[in-house]
Amino acid sequence: MIFFFIGTLTVSAQQQPLYSQFAFNKFLFNPAVAGSDNTTVIKLSGFEQWVGYKGAPKFHTASFDTRVFQQNRKPTRNVRKKFKLFKPGSVGLGAQVFNEKFGTLSNTGLSLSYAYHLKLDRQQLSFGISPVFSNLGLKSSDIVLSDDIPDPTVLGDNTRRWILDFNFGAYFMAKDYYAGYSIHHLTRSAIQWGGSADVDYNIGRQHYLMGGYRYSINRDYQLEPSMLIKIWEDRKSQFDLSVKLTIKENYWCGISYKTSNAMSVFGGLQVDRYYFCYAFDYNLSEVRKLNIGSHEILLAVQLGETTKRYRWLNTY
Repeated sequence: MIFFFIGTLTVSAQQQPLYSQFAFNKFLFNPAVAGSDNTTVIKLSGFEQWVGYKGAPKFHTASFDTRVFQQNRKPTRNVRKKFKLFKPGSVGLGAQVFNEKFGTLSNTGLSLSYAYHLKLDRQQLSFGISPVFSNLGLKSSDIVLSDDIPDPTVLGDNTRRWILDFNFGAYFMAKDYYAGYSIHHLTRSAIQWGGSADVDYNIGRQHYLMGGYRYSINRDYQLEPSMLIKIWEDRKSQFDLSVKLTIKENYWCGISYKTSNAMSVFGGLQVDRYYFCYAFDYNLSEVRKLNIGSHEILLAVQLGETTKRYRWLNTY
């Protein structure tokens, strides 16, 4: 049995586990965020860890989320009567395509999200669920066994596997703060390559807790501390803490710390409805000597009033 394979399998199977700018990309961690800000958002994001290190993790995603059936654009009475879950102004939908690579492992897939938003005076409480379709692959030709004994778990002919899983989330937001909880891999899908192993490997559930607060220093400056807690059922938990300074709503910069021994600096700007974000991670452990850091880029467009569907809301 090769323990390195089991460890890398756990990392590769998780969805968007390493992004530094989670405050800009909350939808990737929590399906309840879909449509929560009443706008249509399209995002492209990529994270390449330990650049220059062979087999280092790479994560790329394209996502879309929106609020449907707004009050000013109600569906016909027959549709509202037939689909009770599609109450006007309360439903968010989203989708994301992802591609992940970690050493000999790859994971490509699609997730679809349904969210229901409840208005609570000046706050909003949301619940969401997301089915995830993943195609996991193993490049067995690159695996070197330490004991030179053939392992049927990884050296068989069946090196790709389709998996259906589910994520669930709850999200609470107000004008100046937010908090959320989500769980990934609800069904703990089993993975097995080779076709002759006695035991499957089940993907462990992952829990995410997030929160943030926006503090207005004055009319031009806002300070936003935020936190993301990652709790794995089969590994050590991780805390991501960050502080972002927004300048005149169009520029921002910040710093974050991960308990996985990494520091990150990030920044970005907004031009009209377009957003550009960049983050650089510096590893504090010995692995920093083997790479030139980790890099993350996020591009986004937020659609609103020109589509005549949604009122423009700048929640970034």
